[in-house]
Amino acid sequence: MTAKSHTTRSDVDEQSWVQGGPYRLRMSTFVSEEKCENPILVVAVHGDAPFHEPDHQYAFAGKVAATHRDVVAVGLLRPGYTDPEGNRSDGERGQATGDNLNATNTEAIAGAIGGLKRRWNACKVVVAAHSGGATLAANVLGRHPPLIDKALLVSSVYDVEKWRQHMFEQTGAPVFQGKIETLSPIEQITGMSDQVEVTLMVGSQDEIAPPGFSEQYEAVARRHGKKVRLVRLEGEGHDIFLDPAVFAELGPMLM
Repeated sequence: MTAKSHTTRSDVDEQSWVQGGPYRLRMSTFVSEEKCENPILVVAVHGDAPFHEPDHQYAFAGKVAATHRDVVAVGLLRPGYTDPEGNRSDGERGQATGDNLNATNTEAIAGAIGGLKRRWNACKVVVAAHSGGATLAANVLGRHPPLIDKALLVSSVYDVEKWRQHMFEQTGAPVFQGKIETLSPIEQITGMSDQVEVTLMVGSQDEIAPPGFSEQYEAVARRHGKKVRLVRLEGEGHDIFLDPAVFAELGPMLM
């Protein structure tokens, strides 16, 4: 069922900032017009966005709240990032080379989700995330198994070191060489809840996060008895987070 298209976005501090571990993170909160006392919390997390200031997490959250009832949808700005309005989350943005996909930022995202879950007394938590944001969300699944009920991970990678090798082969850029502090979801799978439902989505023509990364993660997760399924979008590339097919996959998660 859907709510009316109207959404509310408050500028009060409670709907603009959330504490995530040591960091104060910027967010935009959208509430469906029809909301019960125990709504579904949807948290949207953006990708690495190496060449711009991300706001697609806000657009995603706004659309979710506009088209579903009993939902609080939050677009979360990752540590160190600045949005187009000049709002900045605490922390280090890094160089989008996997260097910000570390334990500190994973715990910051987990802390923010936990805080929002308590703030809204949510009956269920659904996370929708893109690219590097989905890598962080997948890390959270393994390190905080009770926190998230369902996850939609789009255009992501799950073995950061192998991805860095891939990007070096693609670009020849030396920033993708050497050791960095990072955390790979492929290594966190055994910690995942057996109950959490995870949908992976990837474009068949994605050159940044090729389908092989999602295929490997799905295969390993299934061997460990996890509820992970993969959806391929034929002919699509990397920037598919706002694609109608993604929202179509999200809809049943909110039932």
